[in-house]
Amino acid sequence: QKTAYEISLGLVGSEMCIRDRLSTILAMLSFSLYAGEVDDVKAAIHSNWETIAKGKYPGLTHPEGRWLATSEGGFWSFDSPQNNKNRIENSPNTLNFKPYHINVEIYGSKKEIAYAVYYLAGTIDRDGNVIVPNYRTRASALMKKENGKWYEVGSHYSPMHSGSGVKFD
Repeated sequence: QKTAYEISLGLVGSEMCIRDRLSTILAMLSFSLYAGEVDDVKAAIHSNWETIAKGKYPGLTHPEGRWLATSEGGFWSFDSPQNNKNRIENSPNTLNFKPYHINVEIYGSKKEIAYAVYYLAGTIDRDGNVIVPNYRTRASALMKKENGKWYEVGSHYSPMHSGSGVKFD
């Protein structure tokens, strides 16, 4: 009985083409399965910031909360959905940010974990006036998929310029 290696050495012409095509098809199928998840994560991030720009809580925070860090000089803090909602809906500021250059990697045995990095750019407004123009920050998010929905379980925001020291209340 021949080993797979010995058989592959004996492949010629059309047999090699079939083997190579099958490998390519399997690789493309695998990529397309994960591409849908990547698109879903990107859509969740876009929707999150569109909703925040309207002063509404988007519900992206995991129902059990998330870990949050910003570059305001503090430590990691645990952020409950209610805290996040209050911070967004009771703030005198409007965060008019759009995400750019979103890169997503999918992990986990069930492909239920995503790590996303992206940039946010926009303005911070208060009472219809721009108080911080050209705000830009780096963002990273650890996300978990449950019951078909992606949730943020951890995130970090690090202003690039015009953001450090901004008071949000």
